[in-house]
Amino acid sequence: MNRRYSTIMTVAAIAVMGGALFGSSFTGTQTGAALSTDYKVDAYDAIEKMGGLQLVMPEAYAVSGTCSELLDSGRTVVNFDLTAESVSMPMVGGEYNAMTFSGQIPGPTLRVTQGDVVHMTLAIPGDEPTQHGNDMHASQMSAKPYMGAVNIGETGEYCFIAEVPGVYKYHCSGVNVAAMDQHVLLGMYGITIVDPLDGYKRLMVEKTALDGGEVVKDRQFYSGDAIEFQLQYNQLYLTDGNYDMGKMMAHSTSGTVVNGQQFSYVPNDIHNLLNGHPGTNIFVAQPWNSMDLKQYQSQLLFIPTGEHVRIFVENQGNEPLYWHIVGEIIDRVTQGNRVQAQGTETWLLGGSQNMIADIVFDEPGVYVAVNHDYAAIYSGAASVFVAGLPLPTINETATALGVVQGAVDAGSYAGVLGNPSDAVPPAGAQSIGHPALNVHCMCTDDVANAAIENGAIPLWEAVPAILAAAAAAAEAEAAVEAEG
Repeated sequence: MNRRYSTIMTVAAIAVMGGALFGSSFTGTQTGAALSTDYKVDAYDAIEKMGGLQLVMPEAYAVSGTCSELLDSGRTVVNFDLTAESVSMPMVGGEYNAMTFSGQIPGPTLRVTQGDVVHMTLAIPGDEPTQHGNDMHASQMSAKPYMGAVNIGETGEYCFIAEVPGVYKYHCSGVNVAAMDQHVLLGMYGITIVDPLDGYKRLMVEKTALDGGEVVKDRQFYSGDAIEFQLQYNQLYLTDGNYDMGKMMAHSTSGTVVNGQQFSYVPNDIHNLLNGHPGTNIFVAQPWNSMDLKQYQSQLLFIPTGEHVRIFVENQGNEPLYWHIVGEIIDRVTQGNRVQAQGTETWLLGGSQNMIADIVFDEPGVYVAVNHDYAAIYSGAASVFVAGLPLPTINETATALGVVQGAVDAGSYAGVLGNPSDAVPPAGAQSIGHPALNVHCMCTDDVANAAIENGAIPLWEAVPAILAAAAAAAEAEAAVEAEG
């Protein structure tokens, strides 16, 4: 069970977050009991009695063959092991009963190269209250028998060839499809990134220039290498901490999450302290505003200017995502293996739809990625990018110390604070490395501690050390001046 935090600040200014949110058990809504009395549940009762929806698609569609055949095929094999884990997770105003892959929301990101064999296992612990399955959208294989429910205390095995490049959702298939909505919307989802076999194409950004007093087109080209982020959007439908199917059917969201958390990437007290404004809100929605929240404290997304940024975006939910960055143009939108747009303001993603957004931030400053559905913005879908080095106080505090790598050297504050570990996907062949990662995730303490062991920075420990070093440096400088 995850550690619980009761000090989360509520966002009083946002009325859409009001109402009854949270409580109850994982098992009470498996096949339809979560429906309000306004809905007929006879069909769900029948499904439950027959053991779930048994898909009987022809086995001939399982073109990938058996695991043994694929593992010995001579292709690169990537192992991907998941464990189903139901835990309590925090949200704005309280906690809820979540379902996870391997103790985190979203589940771990799988990254492979086109043509690789994916060997995936799904383990269901003996104390898990329900069965789970897996639907891997990057695969081309029959739903039956490969995507059926795995029994409690057992492990299921899946193998397929990642034939098509792009971004793909994976999610729990419920108990043979029954209650799939519940399992997914409570957190059992993630993405697979399939890198093109021939690599990502270079990015062309069309600008203008003056040539002899005349305005002309100036096409600027950037390598296919890029600084990368992942943003996965979903909704919560909760009553008393439990999934409420009635709310889902009515499209009445309790909150909108980005990488599993409402307002995941907005300023918090860490940034306040470094910026010289302790105890203040520097953003209207700042609910995760305490270093005591550890991995749940919100973080900012730091990027340099003039660099190719590649963002993998997936709409995991069942509400439309109108993706936009305030103050920026999306330089290129790619879906699957095809460029869909260049130089566009907003791109619409339906449920279980994705894109790769390529952007170059020219000017230093603050940029907010939003779902341009206003209800979604105010219920959690606001994520702040800080480009370049627009905050001089942080520069003065953190870069002149010698206790951390300077922000100036990295071209962004990621050189001081790192970027959130859950917003950075596993590296591919064309990934430009982030200077550092900090610990941030909607995850259990075990997952957070594993990130620390792998080198991610626990900012709740590092920032006080930075501030103490800054104070000591200031005292030493003052003493030297006094002696002189």
